Amino acid sequence: MMGAVSRAPGTAMMPRLSAILALTPLLALGGFLPRCELLPAAEPQAPAPVEIPTWVEETMGVGYTLSGMSREQREEAVRHGVTISEMNFVDPYFPYYDSALLHKRSPHVAIGRIDEEIAEYKRLGVRILAVYPPTLQGEVYEAHPDWRRIATDTREIPSIDMEQFGHGGMLCPLGPYGEFFISVLEEILRAHPDVDAFSFDGLHHGGGCWCAHCRDNYRAKTGEEIPPANLDNPAFRRYQAWADDRMEDLVARAQRRLKSIKPEVALVTWTTNGGRFGHFLSLPRNMPARMNLQFDAPDQELWLDETNRGNTILPAFGVAYAWATTNHRVAFSEPYLMSHGNPYGKDSFPGHEVLRRMMLCLTHGCGASVAVSQPPRMQEDLYRALDAVRDRREWIVRAEPEPWGAMVMSDATKAFYGRSAGLVEERYLANVVGSFRAVTEEHLPITVIEDWQLTPEFLARQSVLLLPNTACLDDAKVAAIDAWVRGGGGLVASLDASLCDSLGDSRGNFALADLLGVDHKGPAASSAGDAAADLDVNFLRSLPPDWHEKRRGVFQWRFLPGSFLLDDPKIATWVGTDPVTFKGPAVRVAAREGTEILATILPDGGGEPLPAVTARHHGQGRVVFLAAGVDAAYWQYPYPYERRVIAAATRWAAGLAAQPVRIEAPMCVHATIRRQRHANGQRLIVHLFNDINTTAGHALPVDDVPLREETIPLHGIRVAFRPGTRVKSVHLEPGHLPLDVRDDGRGPTVTVPSLEVHSMVVADLAE
Repeated sequence: MMGAVSRAPGTAMMPRLSAILALTPLLALGGFLPRCELLPAAEPQAPAPVEIPTWVEETMGVGYTLSGMSREQREEAVRHGVTISEMNFVDPYFPYYDSALLHKRSPHVAIGRIDEEIAEYKRLGVRILAVYPPTLQGEVYEAHPDWRRIATDTREIPSIDMEQFGHGGMLCPLGPYGEFFISVLEEILRAHPDVDAFSFDGLHHGGGCWCAHCRDNYRAKTGEEIPPANLDNPAFRRYQAWADDRMEDLVARAQRRLKSIKPEVALVTWTTNGGRFGHFLSLPRNMPARMNLQFDAPDQELWLDETNRGNTILPAFGVAYAWATTNHRVAFSEPYLMSHGNPYGKDSFPGHEVLRRMMLCLTHGCGASVAVSQPPRMQEDLYRALDAVRDRREWIVRAEPEPWGAMVMSDATKAFYGRSAGLVEERYLANVVGSFRAVTEEHLPITVIEDWQLTPEFLARQSVLLLPNTACLDDAKVAAIDAWVRGGGGLVASLDASLCDSLGDSRGNFALADLLGVDHKGPAASSAGDAAADLDVNFLRSLPPDWHEKRRGVFQWRFLPGSFLLDDPKIATWVGTDPVTFKGPAVRVAAREGTEILATILPDGGGEPLPAVTARHHGQGRVVFLAAGVDAAYWQYPYPYERRVIAAATRWAAGLAAQPVRIEAPMCVHATIRRQRHANGQRLIVHLFNDINTTAGHALPVDDVPLREETIPLHGIRVAFRPGTRVKSVHLEPGHLPLDVRDDGRGPTVTVPSLEVHSMVVADLAE
């Protein structure tokens, strides 16, 4: 889980022995030859997603910390639904089994202890999740200086005082140590075939490595030297892509080796690029998001603290994205049960918040994993939340998003267009999160996807696609989107969508220019002039330091008469054709023939109005382009009309394609739609999550976190299925409460009598 150092079951972390044992040569074990330096790593290619064992698809009860619990506590955890938990096989100091590859032995834990633990887990019916810290192992660090990661552009091998820091430092998984790492996994599985899965804390390259092996391998592959870390440099972006591919290939090779021994073994492990906001800011990225496809089930550390914007829509988006990185197969998310992240602690943590965080995960597609061992004051609330997860299992496993709309979150755009931890939110993430906020509040059935899913096969199932500032798209994805829209698909794109190739190099114009019906003319800057001088003096005194910087994107927005956007009654009432403020990013575009301008922006400094929203038909499809980034604005400096623009554009682009389900509910309700195929037919499952926070906005926003003590039940939520949907019955789960189905010509409709925190409307479909 958190941090890089694992501990032996039931023991405290002990300092390394002062007497360093001499390493013996690597030995053959059980018929396999450890391939640490003997075989070169295969050249990386884009591997196919790993095939997931059936048991992983059906797993819900992921409960950590059983390794440190008593027999009675473990039995209690199993009664509440825990089916898999961790067991340490290697820590940064010692292995806990009889290894021929790692020779040090713990003076605190007997070798036979691991066999006792395995027997106990089997008695309980708990699957074994074997833990190995993947790039932190003191014995290897000391014996192989050339395997150490070098974090900057230098040839000086890092040195650590092994007497004081016996765990050493980070090892480079891109060279010979990667093969050693796989060999240790192979050794564990051959010696202990009862192991069901492996978990790693920090399986990544740390953003790059300049060790001799990486330098030689990169030069052999490309003929180039690894440049200093700078994502503004195209040469470094090419290197980062190479390192990412090599990391992905390492995991794919590990999977092939392990599954050749035991096909049902799995990697159920932590991801460091799968939705957590802090990980989004790790640039250069630690691992490619696509590497999650090589895990049988990635697990996201979900922090809802102030450093991760916990009191916003970001945690929900992070869960949805974690699921997306698996192509909507299996992912887990562990909501950390902490009051704050600065300082980290559980002080005064309300029990009700445990349930809220776990139900948020289920709503947006991830199974909820959790640290089972909690302080006594929180333990019963934790068990009640585990019971709530267990009671929903039947309607969660083997369910997939119901297609209608998709929204891209692009790891390539984040890394190669965003480029800077300090700027990536402003440059890119704001567009994605603002769009997600808008479609969530409008209850539009939009699924978060990654850009690699932009294939003809995937697009053929969708009615509308959102590209919020998806700057980086390769030619194949551009061609797939263009053909799909020509055939009748609907597109909503913003700002620099398709301006760059997959490595962030600008094309000079949109690759989708013909489809969008506009040409890129550069950023639309505005001049705020001396507008701040007109503000109330008391307001000026409280301005945050970056306020003036944000005012560089201040424009006067105007909807043009005849725009379909004005058909939205709220836009017509709130704004009409009057000028209103827009504060956000914008680009200058020239509209081509056949492209209609629906709204304009006028810079504060004056001049000619610029297109803000355009629309056109492209073949049989419809396209809306947002030259003014209302998606980013709706996250950074929002006005309600911006949400309605995104919603109206999405509905218009979708054309006559009716939503599979329409939700009438307050904006605080999150609604997601899944289809589940089972032995007796199919179901549509509508997840409803009540996100009311009765103290929202009462604290200083920058340090506010959700610590909810209560909820307000919501009544009268209406769920209407697409006209023509044949339903046998509809019921509310858990509890199997039958719901009265009525059809007024707009499709079968039910009313949810009350929503506390989380419920599912389950419609069993007729054949």
